[in-house]
Amino acid sequence: METQALGFVLERSPRRQPHLEHSIEEVQKASNPRALSLIETWENLKARGGMIVGQHFPSRKFASLLPNVLLLEKLERVRDFRIRVAGFGMLCFYGFDPSGRRLAELYGGEKHKVRYDALSRVIRGRPSLSLSRLCHDGETVLQREIVCLPVLASDAITPLVLVASFWNRRWLN
Repeated sequence: METQALGFVLERSPRRQPHLEHSIEEVQKASNPRALSLIETWENLKARGGMIVGQHFPSRKFASLLPNVLLLEKLERVRDFRIRVAGFGMLCFYGFDPSGRRLAELYGGEKHKVRYDALSRVIRGRPSLSLSRLCHDGETVLQREIVCLPVLASDAITPLVLVASFWNRRWLN
């Protein structure tokens, strides 16, 4: 029997499809208008102490992004990050709710190291833009721009990483 979440069949999630090849490459500039708006807002708030979760994000302006957001916290005693919040779109993408899971539970070996290093740079203040592709037989079937920004938790002290995905199209399930 297939597991469903609001009618979405989790076993058919893109990350659960072994025939799809997943690649991520860094890019220099976002092209999605909503990604550009998020980055501009973040840059404006940076000069005033930074973007604070619960105060500046989410906001009415970015409400439509919430399903496609991950919020990660760096773990001090291990080389890892924990996903504190995952939107419904990310549950659908992964095929399970990644909230509360560590990055090492999702990625192993070199893939974990690459993601950990990239997120560590972000949390130290260097935003990251990348392009994620899922391909089948060399053809891109799903693509998203990923914006990773350093933000602060609601206490305005704890550093977090906000990861927002901007899809080029909706996938059918």
